[in-house]
Amino acid sequence: MPKQVLKREGWERRTSRYQDQSIVDAILGICEYGAQIGYEDSRTSVTIHPNLSSAEEDPSTVTDESISELKKNRLELYPDFRSLPNHYTASPLGLTDKSDGCKHRIHHLSYLAADPSAINHGIPEEYGAITYSGIEDAIRAIQPFGPGCILIKRDFEAAFRHIPVSPLDTPLLGFQWQKQFYAERFLPFGLRTAPYLFNLFAEVFH
Repeated sequence: MPKQVLKREGWERRTSRYQDQSIVDAILGICEYGAQIGYEDSRTSVTIHPNLSSAEEDPSTVTDESISELKKNRLELYPDFRSLPNHYTASPLGLTDKSDGCKHRIHHLSYLAADPSAINHGIPEEYGAITYSGIEDAIRAIQPFGPGCILIKRDFEAAFRHIPVSPLDTPLLGFQWQKQFYAERFLPFGLRTAPYLFNLFAEVFH
């Protein structure tokens, strides 16, 4: 279990009056053991997918982001190929354009979606199903306060990256770069169940 920001004692206090005990149990379990991602396919051998060609267009970006995430303790680094667990899966890395014109590293967990070796393919769709509040819900929440009320929007930076993954599932979230092997220790963007798992915590704040 990686060092992380989720403290069970704090979340026990936060959820003490929350009515849905199943959500409370899930949150406290994740705080203590990490989140299981819902992968149900069998995996008995190491799988290494090649990276996307876009990753080679700006390799320094991929390297810099990998080093940054490693320093934040968000990645597992394996010494060599022989140390990889049997269910280790390296999904492709790539780069995508950000709105500010920079490049952003992506971890393609849906690579070849029809291929059973794709991690998201091994997670049932219903495990990631989630319904967000709509504009009608916002209007109903605002109306009791009347004209002149002030709305504040807060953005939780790298939200998914605060939720630890169970060490049992970490090897499924691997990638390889410059002859080194890594795995995600916190929920990565692009994982089918990441929004649902993060929303367990967001619901309590809501």
